[in-house]
Amino acid sequence: MSAALEVKGLGVVRESSGVSTPVVTDLSFTLAAGSSVGLVGRSGAGKTTVGNALLGLLPATMRVTEGSEARLGSDDLLALRGEALRAVRGRRLAMVFQEPLLALDPAMRVGAQLAGALQAHGLATGAEAMERAVAMLARVGLADAAAAVRRYPHELSGGMRQRLLLALALLLQPDVLIADEPTTALDPTLQAQLLDLLDKLRAETGTALLLISHDLDLVAERCDRALLLEDGRIVAEGPAGEIAARRRVVVPASDRSATAHATASGGPLVALDDVAVHFGAARSLLGGAAEPVRAVDGVSLSIRRGECVALIGESASGKTTLARAALGLEPITSGRALFGGVDLAQMDAHELRGLRRRAQLVSQDAGASLTPHLSVEALVTEGLLVHEIAEGAEAQRRGMVLLHEVGLDESFAPRLARSLSSGERQRVAIARALACEPMLLICDEPVANLDAESHARLLALLAELRERHKLALLLISHDLHAARALASRVAVMFAGRIVERSDSSAGLDDPWMPYSQVLRAAVPTGEPIASRTRILRPLDTPATQRPAGGCAFYARCPHPARDAQCANERPDLTELAPGRWVACHKVAAPSKS
Repeated sequence: MSAALEVKGLGVVRESSGVSTPVVTDLSFTLAAGSSVGLVGRSGAGKTTVGNALLGLLPATMRVTEGSEARLGSDDLLALRGEALRAVRGRRLAMVFQEPLLALDPAMRVGAQLAGALQAHGLATGAEAMERAVAMLARVGLADAAAAVRRYPHELSGGMRQRLLLALALLLQPDVLIADEPTTALDPTLQAQLLDLLDKLRAETGTALLLISHDLDLVAERCDRALLLEDGRIVAEGPAGEIAARRRVVVPASDRSATAHATASGGPLVALDDVAVHFGAARSLLGGAAEPVRAVDGVSLSIRRGECVALIGESASGKTTLARAALGLEPITSGRALFGGVDLAQMDAHELRGLRRRAQLVSQDAGASLTPHLSVEALVTEGLLVHEIAEGAEAQRRGMVLLHEVGLDESFAPRLARSLSSGERQRVAIARALACEPMLLICDEPVANLDAESHARLLALLAELRERHKLALLLISHDLHAARALASRVAVMFAGRIVERSDSSAGLDDPWMPYSQVLRAAVPTGEPIASRTRILRPLDTPATQRPAGGCAFYARCPHPARDAQCANERPDLTELAPGRWVACHKVAAPSKS
């Protein structure tokens, strides 16, 4: 099989004050047409730098060392400049970037960005380019693609933006696709569906895949071979399954029963009462107005001091919108959101400012949430200064303590966010949120971009902080391992509503709703994907699309029979056992016999 990409002795250094620091050293590998290789390593190992070097996208502070070689077919990638390099980018060598908001143009509509890629390479223009853009968005599972092309990136959920990046990369059918954590922001079911799609398209087109990931199990499922990178050097390579088996990190389970319930105290710090958040739908290409989007549709949830509630669900299920409503960052269509017993709708500007200190949000897109021209030290201490908690030397001291708490040392203090890896930016975002000593911390996919070791350390840190400060924690995640490690209570969200709730970890370990079971079954295990039996909803069927007379929570209900009760658009949660509620009347509590 011919080599689509051949890299020999690739080296990258960072220049600072006349000193060259190695970032990638003597990296070599071959990627055959149609094959898949996983580049695995912890945050900061140099994985993303490899992809950027091949595409000629290194920052000004970095350079490729002499003697490095990278050939795409017969072309010397590292020698290409100007128009020759632009002709290769996207068309023959494409990359799915890790942080969508940093990779997408915020001032351009989705359709214009997709169509522009086709036009730039002379593959389609005008209406044909837009038609191909809509078709690709539909193929990667974006609901109502015809309307989505008229939206801006910030109007899409994190998972939708990740699908948009994948659509941009696949649209031109490149020879080699570099996928940098392409499904980090996605829930397990959509992750599996999109990777299935990627495998299918690669089989059809012969595209080779370089999969950059911190998830060894995911790489073992999807790749033929794996390269393990540490400090910019390959320390192990071979069949992906063997590498995963040798280097897998076992994360110890936390004793939720001993700590989570014992520390929860008093009345609810946060109380959401039948909260609904509706958005006006974008007009379709045909100009017709659509029904409002029910992002959140009647959710009741409470969080007490000292406990962690995990909110689990697919992309675009309404999790982030619900969190923003709880902070007063999203207007509520109906219902009430209370913090400390006070209705957010009744708070004046001064009270809302106080709420901003007591309730902090760690956003899903860490890079986009950090001011790019500020140093790490300035980012972490900004809240201390704004809320007059500390200043001067004391603020600086507290900033260093926070950096150490999230696993970063003093050398990070003067650096800018753009010079950090995605995992490092995530840790800075968490330190920044903790600076204000909040009562409530809402973490939206806080460990999605982290390698296994950093993942475990941050989960342990969050558990320690929750226990020490009686911190209320709302964990929004599709990572069932993270939720299992932290959560005292679990709520599963689908199509804007909570469909299953548990007052223990049983909601994750033994879900009753078929929808929850699908989420659990989709989590990567490290076994080759061809050997696994999975239950997945078809990718081309939007999660929020309900057939007439069908189930309110499934595009294709897993139950063989439907009746009038299944057509109920807002079924109530029913307690089938102490501490276990579900929203489907066909689910029965398991027999104790």
